[in-house]
Amino acid sequence: MGRFRQAWLVARFDLGTALRTRRALAAVLLYVLVAVGTGAGLVWVDMELGRHFDTARVAVNIASTADSNVPSLDEVLSKLPGVDAEMARHLLDMPLIVLGYFSITLFLLPFLVALVSFDIVNSEVRNRSARFVLLRCSRTTLLSGKFLSHGLLLATATLLANVAIFFYAWWRMPDIPAARTALLLGQYWALSLVVGFCYLSLATLVSSLVDGGGLSMVAMFVVLIALSILSSSDAVGFLSPSNYKLALWSPEALVVLGNLAALAAFGTGFLALAWLRIRWRDL
Repeated sequence: MGRFRQAWLVARFDLGTALRTRRALAAVLLYVLVAVGTGAGLVWVDMELGRHFDTARVAVNIASTADSNVPSLDEVLSKLPGVDAEMARHLLDMPLIVLGYFSITLFLLPFLVALVSFDIVNSEVRNRSARFVLLRCSRTTLLSGKFLSHGLLLATATLLANVAIFFYAWWRMPDIPAARTALLLGQYWALSLVVGFCYLSLATLVSSLVDGGGLSMVAMFVVLIALSILSSSDAVGFLSPSNYKLALWSPEALVVLGNLAALAAFGTGFLALAWLRIRWRDL
């Protein structure tokens, strides 16, 4: 309990510092604004084109039934990498606001982590404040507190965006299935937390290896791009956490849980390496 209390004290102080410096707060607000703006755009598309899309989907399905040479929409969608016929049907049945928002979240979340947490560790090393903190707590506690504070920022930003998008969509489209939409947004928000854990752990590892603030941000973005490219390889794509994000759309619970476990394993591995680096380096 003493270690947890110490970690919470470090996290609370770090959160206060982030709010006072406004850098992390600005990045979080930027993410919320981009996410809400994207959600507003999806609501507009749904309002303007939703009925036309439903009509077109019915027409295409009728045509594919009458003529076997005309593919249905789920058959077309299943041609995309990583998408099978069952997932395609699941995606087509998804409310547009949920489909679009979680897609944007999977793309933007790693970059939010890069902007907010690129110096999660090395900021304490550069200004030598780690030496004073370590007089009262261990290195493990320091790392735990820093990780906890950035995790809370990440969870709060994504939750605020989800809530804002839901209520905006409900206000503009009162006839949407509110309960189902809220449930799906909550479900995919929970999934995004595991994704966030993975990439926050990666940012912690990069920050523990690279001392310069600006350099660690550049390194984090380079690593994100490299992992994205790596995930497109059939031979070694499994070595990248980006390879496991698309399967979170699967309608099969076991598939989703398996890919969540892979992302959690990547995150745990990154965090363990960061801990080893912090434990043995000169602070």
